[in-house]
Amino acid sequence: MFRKRNDTRIVRTLWQYPNLSRIELSNRLGLDKSTITVEISRLIENGVVEELPEGPPSRSGGRKPTPLAIRKEYGYIIGISIQCGHYTAVAVNLAGEFLETKEEDVVITKDNLALNIQLIYWEFRDRLSSHPGVLLGIGIGVGGLIDPKAGTIRFSVPLDITEPFNIVDMLSSKLDVPFAIENNANCCAWGELAFHKNTELKNMLFALVEFKQALVPHAEYGGVGVGFGLVLNGKVHYGSNYSAGEFRSVLCTSNDDIQVALSRDELSRILDDPSVFSRFADDLARNMAMLVNTLDCGRVFIGGDIESCGFDFCRILEKSIEANWIYPIKKRIEIHYSSLGAQAVAFGAAGMCLQSLFAANTFPVRRETDA
Repeated sequence: MFRKRNDTRIVRTLWQYPNLSRIELSNRLGLDKSTITVEISRLIENGVVEELPEGPPSRSGGRKPTPLAIRKEYGYIIGISIQCGHYTAVAVNLAGEFLETKEEDVVITKDNLALNIQLIYWEFRDRLSSHPGVLLGIGIGVGGLIDPKAGTIRFSVPLDITEPFNIVDMLSSKLDVPFAIENNANCCAWGELAFHKNTELKNMLFALVEFKQALVPHAEYGGVGVGFGLVLNGKVHYGSNYSAGEFRSVLCTSNDDIQVALSRDELSRILDDPSVFSRFADDLARNMAMLVNTLDCGRVFIGGDIESCGFDFCRILEKSIEANWIYPIKKRIEIHYSSLGAQAVAFGAAGMCLQSLFAANTFPVRRETDA
């Protein structure tokens, strides 16, 4: 069911470039028209691909091309965000639409992580038993230093992991679907790439800012968690040690573990004292402005608890970016809230899992020989 074939290449291409015709697919993939015709017929028969209403006539006056697209109902992905004492899980279809969501307070540690993932999987599988689609995979997002290629959690404050822990090895014999794990801020960046399917998202910064969710795991760090997901040239940037996006303000002067230039006492009042939040926002915005201008990002997404804090951080960041720019030529930078709040990581984990299936050419496409 997970073989590397032309059908998987076709599905991946239609996902990235919807509304292509058979002829356009043939040209883009370098496959014979007859091969495309046979594969598309199988994919339509198996419910993976659908034909859309015909487009305008060709310039030569010939037959109207028939655009093709992936059926969003074909399958769904589960995304899980793991926090200390809490998890958020979502199931989304291939259009990024929510099918099921769940949040629960539960103590999750290194010792019970695999079991809790299995429990979430079983519950969502039962909830969606009547859904016509198939479960394509599971994505997991967690705070910390993650090596997604190896499936290893190298360090994680929420899970109290201080040495490499390979969750992929532990789960590979327990789950019958593909799964992937990623840093939580990187998950958010993956979510934007996957479900926007926008070729303009070439250079982007996603800032995940957590207060309430970060309070317990980051208590020793001031109760505030900040992480960046960087997208450069259309790809999530990991750096040399899979630690790109880990943040600490350049304004910090002490040797403690707080991420911004405020004291623990000040950070404990961040949601109640406007003056403290203003200083925090200014610190964060100045650091982000330097990155956005240096990397020439075209878009910035902001997610997490900061979306509902009552302050217009987008405008604060916009002013900092302008102040940090020295040239008279104005740049166009779009700044948005993700609008997903506490579900941003789980949603992004689902998108990350989907993208990893495409990248590995393991998207589950059933054919006659698979039956």
